[in-house]
Amino acid sequence: MCTLSRDPAIPWQATALRILLTTYARMLSTDPVMCSRLQVCCYLLMVGFLSAKGLSQSERQRPQLSYLNLTAPRQVLAQAQAWEGNEFPHTLCVLELKRGGFRYWGWYGLNEGRGIGLARSNDLVNWTKYEGNPLWTNARWPSVLYKADPQSKKTLYFAITRDYDTPSSHIVLASSEDGVHLKEEKVLVAAAPNQRNQNPNLFRDPKSGRFFLTFYRGNDHDHFEIVSRNATRVQDLDKATEKILIQSDETVAAPTLLYLRNAAKPGGGRGAYFLATEIYPHRYTDNPEGEWQVKVFAGDSPDGNFESVTGDPVLRAQRACLFQHVFNNRFYGFDCHLDSPDHWILEETEASLP
Repeated sequence: MCTLSRDPAIPWQATALRILLTTYARMLSTDPVMCSRLQVCCYLLMVGFLSAKGLSQSERQRPQLSYLNLTAPRQVLAQAQAWEGNEFPHTLCVLELKRGGFRYWGWYGLNEGRGIGLARSNDLVNWTKYEGNPLWTNARWPSVLYKADPQSKKTLYFAITRDYDTPSSHIVLASSEDGVHLKEEKVLVAAAPNQRNQNPNLFRDPKSGRFFLTFYRGNDHDHFEIVSRNATRVQDLDKATEKILIQSDETVAAPTLLYLRNAAKPGGGRGAYFLATEIYPHRYTDNPEGEWQVKVFAGDSPDGNFESVTGDPVLRAQRACLFQHVFNNRFYGFDCHLDSPDHWILEETEASLP
């Protein structure tokens, strides 16, 4: 079961009404005055109960936002480097830097956390891996921001998973001036007993200017949370309060955020935040329909409230980990695809913007 942050209407009126009716029946022959007062209370509670029930039904029927019409995914970063060994590129976070003869710089992490590498491109499809890879070992899932510090606009900031898929997995903040040499600044999300803290996504809200860290926390079996923090400075995300966006006993992880200012809202108006996640229905069961999928939620702010978009899941057939980008007024996404047992490939998909 998956629970979003919005609290549903709770028909507490029904319980109170049942108690009052029982009391009314007992007092019917002993206290006529009190009985008349109870009748009024029952009437008011009945009205409240029906209103709450109607609200709950109307919320469930609320029109959903639409996501993008994605192209068929195609493989990228197919050529392996020796250091990658038996692991594979799993995520790719891209910035438009226009440095070193390449327009786009992308940082990728391997599926089992051996390390992260750099690849560069001029068209977002054909990539050249940096010959000095890996940039870091014992590292996974790099998420990168540029121009995050007004005092040092050329500095890149990274959120990276350390000790992946272990009870001590945690998230660190790193910085770099050249995109190659990384310096660990601090721990953003500390390790916690019997929990995994991983899959970080750094996002700067274009409307408020605040920085958001969204990540997965859970035991990777029957407890999964998508957690959000925000701060005025990226360096302060380690001290920010947390908000749980999604809580589930089935797999949900790998959050990434995207804001589209022209996304049409069903009730009118434009502008929406899209939270992409990976899910795995029927994981840890023998159900043959179980597979990795990408499910997207839409909301009015970077930390909710989120509702599933029309057409979810937006990617199926063993696909996960969608990183969302916009370049040159076009959407570019990078997902991972389990094309055979224990073999992942990185893919690129595109879409026109609303």
